[in-house]
Amino acid sequence: MYKRWTNRLHPVVRLVPAELAGRGSRMGEPFYADAAEAVRDLLPLVLKTALTSDSYALFGHSMGSLLGYELLHALREEEFPLPSAVFLSGRGAPHCELEEPRWTHMLPDDEFLEELKSLGGMPAELFKHRELLNMFMPILRADFKLVCEYEHRMRPPLPLRLSILSGKDDGCVKGPLGEWERYATGGCELMLFEGGHFFLHERERDVVDAINNMLTEAPAPICP
Repeated sequence: MYKRWTNRLHPVVRLVPAELAGRGSRMGEPFYADAAEAVRDLLPLVLKTALTSDSYALFGHSMGSLLGYELLHALREEEFPLPSAVFLSGRGAPHCELEEPRWTHMLPDDEFLEELKSLGGMPAELFKHRELLNMFMPILRADFKLVCEYEHRMRPPLPLRLSILSGKDDGCVKGPLGEWERYATGGCELMLFEGGHFFLHERERDVVDAINNMLTEAPAPICP
């Protein structure tokens, strides 16, 4: 999906998609046991980008938002350069998300598929082809397991400002989005778009335009 953004992004922005274990060219690799393992795997890619660029930004949607948040703490703990902009999308603040029951990954297949349908973002035609579903379900269950078993721990606020993106009709996001301001010394900016959990598909042009505006503005200094 992110590769489609290439021609819409400002010419000064270089897109570096992160391919997770167990999918795409990494299809044969085992899924992550937990968020910490995913962060360890993604950290070298982020560091390579950070150390070979004048500045960089981080974007994550849904589970990617969770991993992006944890990557920020890993970068700070290792005293590596933090991004100049952070976009966390399609997920509520960690303490709000943890208030909800977390058992989706353990549902029987039929109930699990109904849960997927309720999220939207997947073509209805896909649900008519069991062989395709059987290929994708292990990946999706692994993602839900990672999210459902994630245990958040409070740490000092990050020394930056967060841009929080959400669809106005996203029923997956838990709690007020403004709660994200607790997690960064610069607070957060809310960016709302028409659509549900997969507003990135529905409002792709608007989302990329908003990112372009953020990345091409002069960054305001954040006091740690």
